[in-house]
Amino acid sequence: MPSELERCMESLITIFHKYAGKEGCANSLNKKELKELMTNELSNFLKVGTGCCNPVTCGSVQNGDQEVAQEFVALVVGLSISCEQLFQIHLQKQGKNPTLKMPSELERCMESLITIFHKYAGKEGRANSLNKRELKELMTNELSSFLKSQKNPAAVDKIMKDLDQNGDGEVDFEEFVALVVGLSISCEQLFQIHLQKQGKK
Repeated sequence: MPSELERCMESLITIFHKYAGKEGCANSLNKKELKELMTNELSNFLKVGTGCCNPVTCGSVQNGDQEVAQEFVALVVGLSISCEQLFQIHLQKQGKNPTLKMPSELERCMESLITIFHKYAGKEGRANSLNKRELKELMTNELSSFLKSQKNPAAVDKIMKDLDQNGDGEVDFEEFVALVVGLSISCEQLFQIHLQKQGKK
């Protein structure tokens, strides 16, 4: 049975493909498709007034082809990081751990990323980051399928080293989301290979 994080990654892929390819390439979003996705899936977040209402002018389309594929994941990452920052501000003001209420599937997925991270963060070290033991516990509980598929027993050590961009021995939310993004992109690529193989039969 998939974990909440694995379901979240699956949702990212499913939501992307729900809107991708209606008009253009099946593996990317054009401006119109991205606008429809944001209107339907991120309406509550956009109402907050984050200043990122036009993803094209926010740098979501990075390769200049006016299509969004991997850029979609980068957009979700950016929005998740912004939500996590708002969550931290709210915690400071409220002094408690509220449950965020976001209605769309994509917003629930972003909420899950934040909730899962904070479920494991700060048990031992800093409150807003994962140390090696916390990361291993998160991966064991939330990404067990991935961890079991790794041949290298030091996989968590390597992942920790790769994610810890600032070298402080801890993984913050941005670094954690980089792991989720990388795994989501890999899963989506495997999904595309599977679809191509099915089409050849």
